Amino acid sequence: MQMALNPAANPATGVPLVRPECDWSNQNRDYVQGFEILAQFASRDLTMDIRKYEWVRPSAGHLLPERHYLDISLDGSMRRSILRSERWQEPRYSGGVLYLPPHVTYWGEPALEKRNLFCLSFGERFLADLFEDENPLSAALAHADIQNASLRRYLLAMAAELASPGFSAGPLLESLAISATVELARWSRLLADPRHGVAMPQQARRIEEYIRANLSSTLSIADIARACGMSTRNVARVFKQATGSSIGDYIARCRIDLAKDLLASDEMRIKEISWRCGFRSSSAFSAAFRASTGRTPRAFRMRPGMLQ
Repeated sequence: MQMALNPAANPATGVPLVRPECDWSNQNRDYVQGFEILAQFASRDLTMDIRKYEWVRPSAGHLLPERHYLDISLDGSMRRSILRSERWQEPRYSGGVLYLPPHVTYWGEPALEKRNLFCLSFGERFLADLFEDENPLSAALAHADIQNASLRRYLLAMAAELASPGFSAGPLLESLAISATVELARWSRLLADPRHGVAMPQQARRIEEYIRANLSSTLSIADIARACGMSTRNVARVFKQATGSSIGDYIARCRIDLAKDLLASDEMRIKEISWRCGFRSSSAFSAAFRASTGRTPRAFRMRPGMLQ
């Protein structure tokens, strides 16, 4: 996550407003050191850049993106910055991939850490050119830590090309941005309902969003109920009626699906994947994965024809 410093104040509250997609060129950087935009590209309603810096003083403020905003941590570290939204029951940590739709106010508190980020932003003209009469991101929700291997690959491919551009880099970057946006739209729709986009009851959707956003946690029924403002009995009943699946079965399936996505890349060690998927030990992860797929995580990663 990024936060600009000392921007224009919100006249209604006096609280500073932050444009996470801006380049900070006209803003005070007293809270960071070593800020540098290493590479950047812009075309029509699309911008991207690679930036590095380090937060060295505590700060906080409101974020109000003007355009759809995505960023990915290029050093593979899990960010510890806190992000809040009126649409979330609890604050969340910004992780590897952050997505913020526009015109929604968020509150952020960056951790004192180094940042090395690839940042992508696009507006409504870009979406109109891409999807014509349909805008599949019109109702998309913010996500602090998107777990989608394909989206990660597109973002990292853009970062690599931007850092070391080759022949016809511009068209390639635009093409990759289109692929990333389509994948984001598909993922957002799948998140709305895994059964081909059918609208879920609001309470069931809130349960599902919380589960998907917290797969690395223990995810007890009590925790889910508390986060969603429901009783433990009601949360299980509502979810079962809406999806036909128990919460326990759904969590187990989501964890294995996430593990498959993460294993599709060599970026993470299996031990780290087991933690990201909510398993307290590599042996427990291996046993659950083998029971579900018939393969160990290592064998699944190394199977012939695996996309890298």
